[in-house]
Amino acid sequence: MTASTLTTSNRAALEFYQSRLAYVEGFGLSNLERPERLLFKKGRKLIEAALASAKAPTRETYTDVEVRFMVRTYLNTGADMEATRAAYFDFYPDNSHSASSVWMKISRIRTLDVEFTGDTAWQTDQQVESICRDEDADRFGF
Repeated sequence: MTASTLTTSNRAALEFYQSRLAYVEGFGLSNLERPERLLFKKGRKLIEAALASAKAPTRETYTDVEVRFMVRTYLNTGADMEATRAAYFDFYPDNSHSASSVWMKISRIRTLDVEFTGDTAWQTDQQVESICRDEDADRFGF
């Protein structure tokens, strides 16, 4: 629901809620007449619904085991990013990560690889750095 799709009654409820919020927090709903309480409640529900829909979706994070698999495959395939991504999906066929997400994780590994200093320097994360350091500190510049 956007501001342009609000009905007149919804807009009135939101405006009433915003204008009376401090009053209700200080004195409670019982000091309002019944129609005002209903309008206030409707405005509150609209705000709560908007906030709930605005929350970011939960994201599936990579486990250390998955990242370690990528780092080892990357090293074993001679830094072949395509082969690493294909091997990941072969080994983890039921994962919820997109091909783009896996590619970005592998790109973070490549960023740390001292043999590819001319590549785009993607932002890395602590998980990738830690596992790369454990697997081959010299190769990844640690």
